[in-house]
Amino acid sequence: MDITSTLRALQRLGSETADRALDAGVLMRLERLCLALFIAIGQLVARCNDPRLVLAHAQLVEAFAQQVHHQQLSVAVLSETTGAHSLSMDTYDALREPDYDFPGEPQRSAGRTCYLDAADLLSHWLGINYHELKRRIADAHLLIARRGPEGSLTTPRFTRLAELYASGAADRRTVARVARQLEKLEPVDTVFDGVPLPPTATAADGRLLEDHAATALTQLGPKQAAKQISAILKDYKVGTPAPLPLGLFLGRERADGSQEFLMRTQGADTDMLLSVMNHADDRRTQAGKSARLSEAERHSRTADPEASQDELPGVRDAGSAQSSVQDPLWLTSQDPMPLWAQDPEADDRAEPAEPQESPEQCGPSVAQRRLNALMDILAAPASGGAITPVRPKIVVYMWLKELEDLANAHAVTANGVRLPAGELRRLLAASKIIPVVLGGNSQPLDVGRANRFHQGSIRTAILARDRGCILPECSTPPNQVEIDHYRRPWSEGGETSVDNGVGLCQGGHHQRHAGQIQIVDVNGLPHVILPKHLDPEQKPRRNTYWGALQLGDAERAAAECCAPSEPNPAKRSTGSTDQESPPGAAGE
Repeated sequence: MDITSTLRALQRLGSETADRALDAGVLMRLERLCLALFIAIGQLVARCNDPRLVLAHAQLVEAFAQQVHHQQLSVAVLSETTGAHSLSMDTYDALREPDYDFPGEPQRSAGRTCYLDAADLLSHWLGINYHELKRRIADAHLLIARRGPEGSLTTPRFTRLAELYASGAADRRTVARVARQLEKLEPVDTVFDGVPLPPTATAADGRLLEDHAATALTQLGPKQAAKQISAILKDYKVGTPAPLPLGLFLGRERADGSQEFLMRTQGADTDMLLSVMNHADDRRTQAGKSARLSEAERHSRTADPEASQDELPGVRDAGSAQSSVQDPLWLTSQDPMPLWAQDPEADDRAEPAEPQESPEQCGPSVAQRRLNALMDILAAPASGGAITPVRPKIVVYMWLKELEDLANAHAVTANGVRLPAGELRRLLAASKIIPVVLGGNSQPLDVGRANRFHQGSIRTAILARDRGCILPECSTPPNQVEIDHYRRPWSEGGETSVDNGVGLCQGGHHQRHAGQIQIVDVNGLPHVILPKHLDPEQKPRRNTYWGALQLGDAERAAAECCAPSEPNPAKRSTGSTDQESPPGAAGE
């Protein structure tokens, strides 16, 4: 068949395929053919030196991109409505085979589903970030269709924008972005309660913001439309300001090792924090003087808390005369102002993202609980025991050889913060930490003396070995990790022990019980075997995101500790900023 005949056949196929009932196998072959043809066309264009062809191809690529965006959202919502996450493991594995012909009806999982939801499935199936898939599904609910309580499809949240999106009269990515902006101004949709909410946000002229946005996208150019929509949304926000969430938010970590935080408070909490700031800024108060002490003087003051407190004079209340109330211990913190607070360009930094909440979570938000804990700690000394504050626990991981050579030792905390030798020695001297000493084949030898509860000490030991979830690429913080009885289930008489426990996130815990992943022992360390459709090699793997101990770590650590090194810089005659403290010197 010559090129002309092939083009005619493809043109006929494109015009008649939509009206034909083709089986799944034929559709899959057509999809692969279209992808191969598109790639081949791009390669041929790259060989041509005609700028006209380049521009024509660019137009084709953009048309494809618009259609791809539409199909991405459509596939996302179809994955929900068809229950794609509930297929059996054998079906997922078979789908990866190139000659799969879709026999019979799809097989569903008999017990637990392999994946939690459509986003979880597509994230693993396509190798895309989970939150990106959640965003696609949310966009699909705004512009394609919403899923009702029984799984049926209903109208999208923004019908006017949905029509514009489907027609392709405006850039689909821009329409989706505008829909997300409008969604933030609307109340939470109750579509899963059987009552889908239509848009309610209106402009000053009484028209819906959605109508204004759709008109601007249809009649104006991209820049003018974006400017007009931004002006309309800004006017609406000024007229109906939305309250910002209260709490303590984690910001970015700077290259110099400092950590940024954002705190947003109200009422008495704000006054308390302002009072602390006023005392610290006032050179006439002990707190203000202490904030300007050198590093050595701060450590010396921390070494003898009782003596430090005896030296504290009365503290003036912010805006009032001298008071007889002494500075509480928390007011004598000598940490300097963070560098980001002194940065004149700090206002230009992006606002830290708010912590994610799970749908089933109730009560105060994560950020609000952080704020409550902080305020309890601040108020506890003056409350006479009326408030029980949270008592933080610091777990430091270090090798046995490093413990024997504290002058050059380095360690890491359970939260992944690396500690230099000087700070490590001060923390150990403070004796209010739990050192977890490691040796042998990466197995915990001792979890220290802070073993009040059996469950707590076992969890500490397991996380000392796993550092977090062992599922590859999992970034769940260690404090949110669950401990699973992976060798022998608890219901079958399994013991709650270090040997029978493994750190898994909530999703990984579910996947193991659903049979999606296997956990095997490799020389005393639990490893994960992913399903064949994700890992055809079926190789035991272990997460390294949080620095989990790997096979041979003990030997490497011993070799590094025993390797010749230059003398301790703290003992050089030339001096050092990290000199060793004499016995009894206190730490942080």
